[in-house]
Amino acid sequence: MNPIRRALVTGNSGQDGALLAARLIAAGSDVVGTHRPGSDAPSWRLQELGIAGAARLRRVALDPRDGDACARIVAELQPDALFHCAGQSRVADSFRDPRASAQANGMSTLNLLEAVRAHAPAAHFVLAASAEIFGAPATAPQDESTPLAARTPYGLSKLHAHAAVGTWRASYGLRASSAILVNHESELRDDAFVTRKLSRAVARIALGRAADVTLGNLDARRDFGYAPDHVAAMVAMAARAEPADYVLATGHAASIREFATAAFAAAGIVLDWSGEGLAEVGVERGSGAQRVRVDAAFFRPVDAPLLVGDAAKARRDLGFAPSVDLAGLARRMVEADLARERAGST
Repeated sequence: MNPIRRALVTGNSGQDGALLAARLIAAGSDVVGTHRPGSDAPSWRLQELGIAGAARLRRVALDPRDGDACARIVAELQPDALFHCAGQSRVADSFRDPRASAQANGMSTLNLLEAVRAHAPAAHFVLAASAEIFGAPATAPQDESTPLAARTPYGLSKLHAHAAVGTWRASYGLRASSAILVNHESELRDDAFVTRKLSRAVARIALGRAADVTLGNLDARRDFGYAPDHVAAMVAMAARAEPADYVLATGHAASIREFATAAFAAAGIVLDWSGEGLAEVGVERGSGAQRVRVDAAFFRPVDAPLLVGDAAKARRDLGFAPSVDLAGLARRMVEADLARERAGST
């Protein structure tokens, strides 16, 4: 294992970037975290993690779509590891502006790989990729050998980035690795994602501040991992001498309906489900109140029916092991949102 004295983390304000910074700082690394130009205020995630003013954290502006800017920052910092988490992270947004998604996720990765190749060739580059690169796989679970067939603009942009990592590793000998991340959630998730949308709505419903929540495809199944576990594996990837790609996942799939049931249960609300399709509702047992409704507006144009990962390689090489189950994950997220609601910090 190689020590990480200085790390560059793009997208430091997001869930994964903030968690990476906190973990690296706790291990004694100096961290430079990037944020979008013009948005230099420390994110609420850094505040909640208690590292917004940490001596070992320096924050700088960077647009990864700017190749010259990427080259300058890598040349100046000479990082031991570069974690690339910045980019367009919402599948729904990619349908509205696919070219922006390609630029934010694909070209930004090329720019940073080239910056590392030119100015810090000994650094270990770790990409936060996505299981969306598998598209709608014919078999489950998916591992590092599963054929890649992205079906969404977001998936395609991540496939571009993932393929670039492999190409730069093979063509130029870079220590470049790709973390193929299946869904990974936490208390720091953005509420544009269905898990945080649910945990926040459940907290508001439990406190009498909302009546219900509207969701999309309740049958969509995902491998819901805990983001701190995935981040720990990414740090372990960067510390390895040899680069490699890893699927990071729990190996267990659950539907959106199951996650919703677990989230309401975390607040002491038991849901009963009735109806089918767009008419399906989640009803609170005892009160009869409809707490979950379905709206076609929240369905994706293309929705992978089952994404669940096989992390055997990561378990073997990195010691990766999920630390919470679905109920535990939902409970942590709901409890965090209950605390925020009570403190008026949401």
